[in-house]
Amino acid sequence: MDLDTKCIPLGHIQTYFNLKKSIEVDADWLMKRTGITPENPDELMQAITGLEPSAMYARAGVDLGDEDGVGMFVSSRQVLNLVGQIIEALDMPYIGLPMGNLMTVSHHGMAGLAAVTQPTLWDCGQAVVRYCRELFPPLEMSITLDGDEGWFSIEENTSLAPYTHFFVELNMVSFYNIFRDLVANDPELMPVRVELGYPEPAWGHIYRRYFKCPVVFGCHQSRIIGKASLAEYELPLANRLMAMTAEKSLFENIPTRAMKYLPLRLRRLLIRYYGAFPSLENAASELGMSGRTMRRKLKDDGTSYQQELDFVRQKFAREYFARGGDSITELAHLLGFADSSAFAKAFRRWTDMSPKEYMASIQART
Repeated sequence: MDLDTKCIPLGHIQTYFNLKKSIEVDADWLMKRTGITPENPDELMQAITGLEPSAMYARAGVDLGDEDGVGMFVSSRQVLNLVGQIIEALDMPYIGLPMGNLMTVSHHGMAGLAAVTQPTLWDCGQAVVRYCRELFPPLEMSITLDGDEGWFSIEENTSLAPYTHFFVELNMVSFYNIFRDLVANDPELMPVRVELGYPEPAWGHIYRRYFKCPVVFGCHQSRIIGKASLAEYELPLANRLMAMTAEKSLFENIPTRAMKYLPLRLRRLLIRYYGAFPSLENAASELGMSGRTMRRKLKDDGTSYQQELDFVRQKFAREYFARGGDSITELAHLLGFADSSAFAKAFRRWTDMSPKEYMASIQART
């Protein structure tokens, strides 16, 4: 996905900076001290950050127009610019942690309501995955069950550097807190550890304030890990009709483009065919177009069939090793390589390490 592809609903991004929802303040106290009312989140943001919202968006190349950006889409590059301005204004590189801590179910709006009224935690997680794909396609969320453990993971579909940590922090803290509330803070049901797919930053110690379980940096992906048996945990707010109504309202009020974005559609198709990846022609046919059309459209989006296939292969290779797999020959076959040597060359190109070096690095961390 290209950094300049405009596929993120601006309305979703604006929820990040809606301080009226984020901060509970006494209206009389706020008016007396600042002359600002909680009903004016733009003035509240300016008072706290020193940034005038319309100017902040303009510096990111976003023209809100007369309707405050209703129906608009923005690119990953523009979102990164907005985040950078907030971090610089507050001098808080770890701002994703406290922002995530403030993002309750109500802050997520109809998406939050539709998720927590699902029948079980598994259904709730799958709903979150669907909504992320539509509302913030630069990130890919997933739910996995493996033996006695299950996890909720966050990965990048496109690099959000240098603010990858912001998006991981914000989402993982928010979802950790919502999970805690759904299981009534029962210590027997809480996550057992949090893993982060990047080296520990200078503010790594602050993470321990927000996650009441071990936090490990430098892992193969960012994820919250708990007991697999929790997948069938029945949610206290379960209401199928309300969940369906909330989801319908969500997509009626926030336009989306992600499901029309070809690279993501192709990537999800390839993931579905893990172990027997289709050729470009067969993949194109399944997506309703010719191979020639697919090549052209992927090129227009700054990618290719091979690049998307390599992305999926790398994802599965990392997961295979992280789960304790150690047969390079088996993995090479599963990923469609001619032999283990061809796989090893590709893996070094992806990670700057041989498969054996990568396995050793995992063992060293554990």
